[in-house]
Amino acid sequence: MNKVVICIPTYKRPEMLKELILSIAAGRIDRSVINDLSIIVVDNDEQMSAAQIVRELTAKLQELIKITYFNYPIKGLSNVRNELLRRAFSINPDFIVFVDDDEIVTEEWLNEMVKAIIRNNGDMVMGPVVPSPADKISNPLSCWIERPSYADNTRLNFIRTGNLIINARSLMEKGIWFDERFNFTGGEDSYFGIQMIRKGATIYWAAGAIVYETIQEDRANIKWLLRRYYNGANIYTRILILDKQYFKLIKKILVSLFYIIAGIFTAAFSLIPGRKRYWGLLKLSEGFGSIAGLFMIKYEEYNS
Repeated sequence: MNKVVICIPTYKRPEMLKELILSIAAGRIDRSVINDLSIIVVDNDEQMSAAQIVRELTAKLQELIKITYFNYPIKGLSNVRNELLRRAFSINPDFIVFVDDDEIVTEEWLNEMVKAIIRNNGDMVMGPVVPSPADKISNPLSCWIERPSYADNTRLNFIRTGNLIINARSLMEKGIWFDERFNFTGGEDSYFGIQMIRKGATIYWAAGAIVYETIQEDRANIKWLLRRYYNGANIYTRILILDKQYFKLIKKILVSLFYIIAGIFTAAFSLIPGRKRYWGLLKLSEGFGSIAGLFMIKYEEYNS
């Protein structure tokens, strides 16, 4: 029997947050493995835009699940995740689950997460994040938005916090927190995972623990995707520098220079219909992102 706390960071997405919490409440909870379940919401908006929605849901769902709301106005991705950890530790859970406010969980999601971390005796377990609704994403974009999937119980060497469960005791013993240098750029989860794994943590894949990520209209376009590839490469390069992974850094820069050259010559293919039509533009953006990261030039996507 295990005590589980679900941690939700939120920022100016009250309706999405509502859909997420309702999906959690609608899930089937296997009481043979989860005997105590609660939700902690930390609102990073100083205007407390999520407060009213959470109050309404707390009253509506009080017979099903305990929901606690906190406002934490010091802006930053790492800041809000660290506040969630502090709040979670205060109630002494066995497992801490992270899920994002633009996601919706499936009926067996939480059961699959908890069973997978117990079955593998892991420190962390991650599950699939599926873009939705698929019909709003054009075919040439969808192939670049889709995330990789793995066989059930595969051991991994990276994390994302969008669908993650952590053994609370392991986390406390290792003393890892989210690094504030990634507050406004993103990548705080990647660096968190690297530090955990460096201290011996194991992470596995739960293929059945599926969540759906809502792709908003302002993201279903090539402009947003170019920024995503630029920032992803920028963050990865900066992490290699911070982690003193110089061999990997040299390899990444060489690959990035190739991407820039190849991208220049193939960018025009984006005008020709085809599933991989944006390869050149995206690789060009990725290459420039890496070079900027080499000089520790940050793209502060979340500083607004």
